[in-house]
Amino acid sequence: MIAPLTRRDLSGFFERAVDFALEPVVERPYDELADRWRALGLRPGDLVILSLPTGVALLHHFFGVLAAGGVPALVAPGTPSGRLRELVERMRARAVGGMSLPAAKLGADRVERVGKVDVAIFPDAAPPPTHPGEVVLLTSGTSGAASGCVTSVEAIVRNATRHADAIGQRSSDTVLVSLPLHFSFGLVAQAIGTLVRGGRLIIAGPPFVTERYTRAIESHGVDVNALSPTQVRTLLANDVKIPRRLRTLSVGGDALAPEHVADLLRARPDRELYMTYGLTQAGPRVSTLAAHAEPAARHASVGLPLEGTSVELEALGDGSGRTQLIVRSDTVMRRQIGLVEGRNADELRAPGVLATGDVFDTDQDGYLFYRRRLSEYILRGGEKVCLATVRCLATRIAGVVTARTRVEPSAEGEDYHLMLVVAEGSSIGVDHCRKELAKSIRLAELPRTIEILEPHDPRLGHK
Repeated sequence: MIAPLTRRDLSGFFERAVDFALEPVVERPYDELADRWRALGLRPGDLVILSLPTGVALLHHFFGVLAAGGVPALVAPGTPSGRLRELVERMRARAVGGMSLPAAKLGADRVERVGKVDVAIFPDAAPPPTHPGEVVLLTSGTSGAASGCVTSVEAIVRNATRHADAIGQRSSDTVLVSLPLHFSFGLVAQAIGTLVRGGRLIIAGPPFVTERYTRAIESHGVDVNALSPTQVRTLLANDVKIPRRLRTLSVGGDALAPEHVADLLRARPDRELYMTYGLTQAGPRVSTLAAHAEPAARHASVGLPLEGTSVELEALGDGSGRTQLIVRSDTVMRRQIGLVEGRNADELRAPGVLATGDVFDTDQDGYLFYRRRLSEYILRGGEKVCLATVRCLATRIAGVVTARTRVEPSAEGEDYHLMLVVAEGSSIGVDHCRKELAKSIRLAELPRTIEILEPHDPRLGHK
């Protein structure tokens, strides 16, 4: 059993943390931030949304909110005010922390300062949806519905520790975080896993620049790093030589083609390469493959379940022969809060039992092979976009009657087109609709194209 984190544990984390990519001056000491958050009048369990750049300061505020009895939830920096306001309303958040927040647009009572962060405070009439010691992981980073997975600090520590065990991470390792901390893979598996293991943490975060990446490995003596498939493909496409100093590289967040796995192994002989699978609802990591120790036939696999995690395949019952992955673990989310749509409302089968919505096969030895997803999410440039949410937001535009999406493959995973049916006599156009959508979603989430259609157009059969 892993003991819960203490105030001393959290404070000690940051004595080992280094932030080379962002401003060199770190926020106030963690315990001072905790006192300042508490002074704002947070009730036990109040949800606090943090929209801050990836860096040590974000971790300070994350743990500062926890120590003050609040519940942190991380979203992307620069999240539009419309999206933040929707998150506040749907998830009953008490506060939002960010850089230069527009209080009026958010509908906040007031804006205070905690360290260098603006904190918008909202009315406390509604009881908190969460409890002290819990953490909310947004279901798809910055995309998707206004919903989050409620878990506990203890659960994410367990998940982070199991992931570190699976990739052979050592207490003496220096670990480079190249992914945004609002991604559960970045926060839990990399940052928290390193802090709990006792290693040295180097935080880079976005944007991912190949020259800076290789320089960081050399100059900081990095032993362990994790990348997304998009970042891996960028390195391979540019024939970037990963410094041999890097002993362990893991890949997660999406499937990586087996030929790219082979390319990485050839480029890094006698080095370790791990392919991982996970999803936020599971805590987040589920399985790991030591690709460097497996035959080529398994390079398309995501390996075996982590310690403490078991899986089974459930027939979909549609006559296709496909099977959905079911995960059982004590790191599975406790519940969801916010806007829970469609099949997502049924994914938590029982405490610790999760229906992933992902189609899998196994080989005779139980190695897992991912095939496709069943959900409304697509992966675009390494980030998830929830099509159901885009359609929902589109129908809020005055004059739009119906919204449909059409998905197509792209070089970076998948892309989508948005088709809108407008009311008879409406004069709204594509530019207006794109501008209205941009108020609630990031530019990276906007559709590739928008079409304005007449009612009953046959193309509306696509979803």
